[in-house]
Amino acid sequence: MRYLFSIITLVLLLTSGYSFASVNLYEFNNPVDERRFQSLTRELRCPKCQNQNIADSDAPLAQDMRDLTYDMIIDGQADAQIISFMVDRYGDFVMYNPPVKPVTWLLWFSPFVLLLLILALVFLAKRRKPAVVKVAAPKELTAEDQARLDEILTRKDN
Repeated sequence: MRYLFSIITLVLLLTSGYSFASVNLYEFNNPVDERRFQSLTRELRCPKCQNQNIADSDAPLAQDMRDLTYDMIIDGQADAQIISFMVDRYGDFVMYNPPVKPVTWLLWFSPFVLLLLILALVFLAKRRKPAVVKVAAPKELTAEDQARLDEILTRKDN
């Protein structure tokens, strides 16, 4: 009985890794289509995930996008057509390099505007003269003030 339990445990441990392996096999007519598929799935971003392409994402939406990409490649569509379809369906977000158009101007030009603004502020801060603070010379203590100070200091020492 003890050996049977050990054998069952060993079999379960050795085969449990296969349940976690999820491999999608796509069959292509030629290696060129396979390279196109790999390139497109690495170029397209998953709309659900944070900055992850559809090749690496495990989201169901990414799986659907991979299947669509595969079907469109098998149907003979060009890369530009596939990207255009994905952009029409999911928006410019699916592209890692969205086109420069009025809708994406903020995305493209805000880093440069922010850099220029920071440089202008640094330039103005360096150019501005520091304010000169005039400090009055210390006054001499009168005999009365000195006597009072001495009295306070001697009281504190005791």
